[in-house]
Amino acid sequence: MRKTLVLYTSMPLAVTASLMIPNPVFASGYGVREWSAVAMGSAYAGASATSSDATFLAYNPASLAGVGSYDSSLSLAGLFPTSSATYTSATTSAGTPTGGLTTPDKIIKNAYVPNIAARMRLSPDLALGLAVYAPWGLSTDYEDGWAGRYYALKSELLTVDVVPTVSYQFSDNFAVAAGVQVQYATGTLANAVDIGTLGALFSIPGATPGAQDGNAEFEADGWGVGFTLGVMGRLSDDITVGVSWRSAVTHSLNGSLDFTLDSAGVGAVIAGAAGVLVDTDAEATVTTPDRISAGFRFRLNDQWTALGEVDWTNWSRFQELRVVSDNPLQPDDVTIAQWEDSWFGSLGVEYQANDQWTLRAGAGIDQSPIPDATRNPRIPDGNRTWVSIGFTVALSQSLNLSASYSHLFLPDEPIALNQFQDGNALRGNITGEGEAGADFIGLQLNYRTN
Repeated sequence: MRKTLVLYTSMPLAVTASLMIPNPVFASGYGVREWSAVAMGSAYAGASATSSDATFLAYNPASLAGVGSYDSSLSLAGLFPTSSATYTSATTSAGTPTGGLTTPDKIIKNAYVPNIAARMRLSPDLALGLAVYAPWGLSTDYEDGWAGRYYALKSELLTVDVVPTVSYQFSDNFAVAAGVQVQYATGTLANAVDIGTLGALFSIPGATPGAQDGNAEFEADGWGVGFTLGVMGRLSDDITVGVSWRSAVTHSLNGSLDFTLDSAGVGAVIAGAAGVLVDTDAEATVTTPDRISAGFRFRLNDQWTALGEVDWTNWSRFQELRVVSDNPLQPDDVTIAQWEDSWFGSLGVEYQANDQWTLRAGAGIDQSPIPDATRNPRIPDGNRTWVSIGFTVALSQSLNLSASYSHLFLPDEPIALNQFQDGNALRGNITGEGEAGADFIGLQLNYRTN
């Protein structure tokens, strides 16, 4: 009995993978790209090869090469999603219907992504920069009592990167740069606990599968350190290229796992007998992936510039998550993820209408790292397509304003999980399909001194 109880009560910790390594639903895996309204306007095409303002430090630290004397940028992106799902089957591990809503909607919540960045030239060869942005994140929320509540209720993730950067200009045409990522991560995970099924397994009087639910909530945070490197070169008067690397960052996330037991008292009997379903401290080690990006800018004439971008994200780092509880009755728990590396690519154009107005447009394809076998309600992820437009208008010699709009198309993706999969022994069985899309709006203000 203790072994089975330990397996079950460690599950809320095990799915910390779905909290700290889930998707922000609208970028590959749980990535965020919305650090620049200018970059968003071309679907991020050419972001690694652009140095027009300070926000591009988040895409390539070598964009420091573009600073004159001093400039700074403030960018804000708003995410406004639509999301729903339809589950055709939802049963407990005892085979009884879970009951509850089978058509949840408004699962993915609105989000706002700020970015602050500044650059300063110290000499013809040296420049310093600082960028503060959110590289990873998500927010999903289901109603209490919905049919898949044993898999997910609430998931939130916030990360903040503070990245000081230095660049060296080897020549007018070639610059290199490096930076340090100081990254903070915090998150919350909640899901229902099927105490009724667990009690029925051991003939606890009154225990009924799916009828006596408890809740488990895990909250944790931690700091990690990583690095960024970048190069940017002008191959000719018309062609600029850039390549950057952002390292992985490892976090030891420390927090608490808190349980709310059922009102019928079944959970209290289990807790007293086995020492589980008891509030405890817990820790999970999470590594955010490294990424390599490359882009180009090709000036076709005085008005038109072609843009391109491709990046690769090392999501295959996430094969499993091991969670350790301070409660000695709960052994390490392992969650299998089996994520795969993914690619992003986009093409765009920039049109210089006159000295005051610049227009942009672009489209991109973002590959999901999550295989069908591990997709779950916390991770309604799939390949997605971007389309974007944007503009920049000069308000004065020192100040300009940029705005952009993007729409994200996602295909309907199947979700099929069962109690025989690793980590799902007492979560039950669900089969369904998720549907999502999103609109993005970006605003940005740039200031520079001559």
